[in-house]
Amino acid sequence: MNVPKSDDDLRQVMTGPPAGYFVIVPQSQAEDVVNLAAIFTILGNSWKGLISAALLGAIIAAVISLQMRSLYRAETLIAPVTRDSLGGLDALRNQFGGLAELAGVDVGTSGGRREESFATLTSMGFARSFLLSESLMPILFADRWDSKASRWREGEKQPTLEDGVKSFTKKVRTVTEDRKTGLVTVSVEWYSPQLAARWANRIVEMVNERLRTQAIRNTDLSIDYLNKELAKTNVVEIKQAIYRLIESQVNSAMRANVEHEYAFRVIDLAVAPETRVSPKRVVMTLVGCATGLFVGVIFVFVRRGFHAPRRSSMASAVDTATRGT
Repeated sequence: MNVPKSDDDLRQVMTGPPAGYFVIVPQSQAEDVVNLAAIFTILGNSWKGLISAALLGAIIAAVISLQMRSLYRAETLIAPVTRDSLGGLDALRNQFGGLAELAGVDVGTSGGRREESFATLTSMGFARSFLLSESLMPILFADRWDSKASRWREGEKQPTLEDGVKSFTKKVRTVTEDRKTGLVTVSVEWYSPQLAARWANRIVEMVNERLRTQAIRNTDLSIDYLNKELAKTNVVEIKQAIYRLIESQVNSAMRANVEHEYAFRVIDLAVAPETRVSPKRVVMTLVGCATGLFVGVIFVFVRRGFHAPRRSSMASAVDTATRGT
């Protein structure tokens, strides 16, 4: 193959008929290949520093993860208790709904009671009662509590009960409902696995006890009211309706007194977990390693960019001095 020796020969080759084989490489692709090669060369020359930066990042992340307290999660699986309406109550609700409402008789659907139970479980008021019952304020804010003097530390802002409720409901307790199965999971995350399991089970016990006590009190009040209304009327149909309402309230009171799992039935009790949920030390160490490597790469190119003008100026000075001589 003939190689052009001058510019005229090169023009003739480019404008004349093709002769031989030519591979035209676009200038942009050639520059990309050169840039990538230069980048890998720079990184290869700095491999010791990059490895050191990655190791340093991994060590720092590992130390931080070891200083963090282990957090455990205990879960209780529960199912809302549903009760079918007693025979004839639907008809009574249609005929004597006003009287039943005045008496406080619950002739609603099981779905309404289920929603009420779930709302009570997730309410701020119940969380407030739970904190007071279990004396959790010193535990939630242990850094402000003087265990020896059994009081809040001087100079520290004393947390309020509302602060405890916010911390407990946002960071400690989680309630989730499976819409398909209707099952409810009560999760508690804490640094002690024993306390986490105890609180999760205790929450279910307390909400059952609270709703059960409330149901007993309401049925007693309803029966007293119905007995008073029974003494005021002589209409046989109304008396029969009142008797049936009283019967339903007696049955409700009997169930509330007998059934301890009044609102939620426990499917799976919480046990002290053996595996922590955080910190994930392996993940943190790998992230620290990647972060250190990334910082090292940035440092290599920043340092090179900082020294490049100095090398260019020194080369220009040397070239000028050479020409002067």
